[in-house]
Amino acid sequence: MKNYSLISHEDSTELVYKDNNHVTGVSFLPLDKNESVIKSQLQHHFVVFVLKGQVEISCKLYDNKTVKEGNMTFLSKGGFLQITAVGKNASLLFFGFNEVTVRTSESLMDFFQIHGNQKQYIHNTLPIKASMKSIVDRIVSEVRKGKIKNAEICEAWNIELFITFITYYTKTQVTEFFRPLVSTEINFRDFIENNYVEVEGNVEKLIQYSGMTEKPFMKAFKKEFGTTPKTWMTQRFKHDIEHYCSRPNATTTFVASKLRITDVRLCQLTRKYYNCTPMELIEKSKRSADED
Repeated sequence: MKNYSLISHEDSTELVYKDNNHVTGVSFLPLDKNESVIKSQLQHHFVVFVLKGQVEISCKLYDNKTVKEGNMTFLSKGGFLQITAVGKNASLLFFGFNEVTVRTSESLMDFFQIHGNQKQYIHNTLPIKASMKSIVDRIVSEVRKGKIKNAEICEAWNIELFITFITYYTKTQVTEFFRPLVSTEINFRDFIENNYVEVEGNVEKLIQYSGMTEKPFMKAFKKEFGTTPKTWMTQRFKHDIEHYCSRPNATTTFVASKLRITDVRLCQLTRKYYNCTPMELIEKSKRSADED
């Protein structure tokens, strides 16, 4: 999507994909010695890969933390950011997203549930392992060439990066690194946005993942969204289904993949919400578009 930026810096080279409520993309940013980037409000979560030099970072989660070359750190959306190249020039890759597009294992979610609500987030970095570095180097090379016209490749990179995290890093490393994503004490709305697809609209499972008891969860949900979890998730699923069914050349598999559910589950949802099959809903959307 043109004119949509993650970092909005004059020296950054970006490729960003935005579709419906989903945003993911990358931004390569070189910084001169002692140069700083300051943002008052981050609109997305970021994994920051330090490819050259070292930087000092302050954000809503931590202050004045040094991240050296060959390491990465996590930034949570909704807060400020100041990042400064320390001592010499630096090069960074920002991997931005607003939701995780790969399903985590049940055991990993159980670990999140236990550790996600710790009162204080302890800043940590992870090394950029060889398996991760090969992906990051390829992304940087492609983005800097500026020849990619289809930004939807960012979705594939998103999935590839997260699969690499859960394959080549330990469960403890991953959960501690991404813990702000599921910590209800940090951002309840972010937790819901990141997990309503994961639980496929199951309210009980969403409460279980949150680590909260039912009554406080329901109260927090009502305060944040102004309605019940069941009503909100039904409306959100219907909105997403209708959006992707209206896309040109949409198919059952295409819509299911966008929602990150199986074809069978999509059939169940369209039957439940619209009393028809996904293809019947797609054809109905096409007829409505032709009439307009």
